Amino acid sequence: MGGQSQKLGRFLAWLASRQHGVVSRRQLLAAGFSARVIDRRLASGALIPVHPGVYIVGHRAVAPLAHEAAAILASGPRTLLAHVTAARLLELPVPGGGPIHVLAEGRKRQSLRGVRVRFIAALHPAERRRHQGLPLTSPSLTLLDLAGSLNTPELERALNEARVQELVSDRELYATLERHPTRKGARALRSMLAAEGGPRITRSEAERRALRAMREHGIVPDASQHRIGPYEVDFWFERERVAVEVDGYRYHSTPKRFADDRRTAYLAARGVLVFPITWEDLNEAGGTMARLGATLASRRR
Repeated sequence: MGGQSQKLGRFLAWLASRQHGVVSRRQLLAAGFSARVIDRRLASGALIPVHPGVYIVGHRAVAPLAHEAAAILASGPRTLLAHVTAARLLELPVPGGGPIHVLAEGRKRQSLRGVRVRFIAALHPAERRRHQGLPLTSPSLTLLDLAGSLNTPELERALNEARVQELVSDRELYATLERHPTRKGARALRSMLAAEGGPRITRSEAERRALRAMREHGIVPDASQHRIGPYEVDFWFERERVAVEVDGYRYHSTPKRFADDRRTAYLAARGVLVFPITWEDLNEAGGTMARLGATLASRRR
């Protein structure tokens, strides 16, 4: 009897370690725990109820993602973390607080205490991801759902950060919009993509155009694709410690977010000045190159 109890205890610890400290009654029964043993552990505080049939194991100091894992277990199969919950796991800037958001595929399910369950008829395989063992919606589907509730500045910040982290491409966004054309948020996201307007160029095309403009104005960088710590800058001027970063809207989306890029802070702390060149700057090369030349001259003094 004691050996069986120890075996079950080890299994419980193993299962909890794989699920952020959370287990379900169904899992325990399938593993050989009797209802009486489970109830005894509940009475002793070894299992702490979170949702009906879902428990935190061991103590009230929960693991960082315990409540998200509990929401998935309680909501049933074919569910994923979604909306602002998925966005936070992806480290996108979205409002804090509120319930955990779960997306249920195939059939509607009742929301739980502290959990909002949303519904979708069917998911494309590309719209499913995993993060630290938890299922969540893809960045493109996450942004589509965010578009249904965030205001325009909030959605812009989330979209920009997803691009900076290279989590999503415009191709993926448009594919998701095509699969879910009437989903709440589709109109807002489609309008935002259309409002960005203007031609899009790839990073390599933007760099070639910037380099050609520099050479035409007698400005020759010391290196391209130069690495500084964890970052790679497009063009590097060693003596002046100036990094030129070219934005074709592929990674940064707006000049404001481009200038705000986290790498700028990292480089500034090391005495490097970042000179950003945006799509608009490439269309006004003369003025841009004059400003770059003046910047380089001032750094040499």
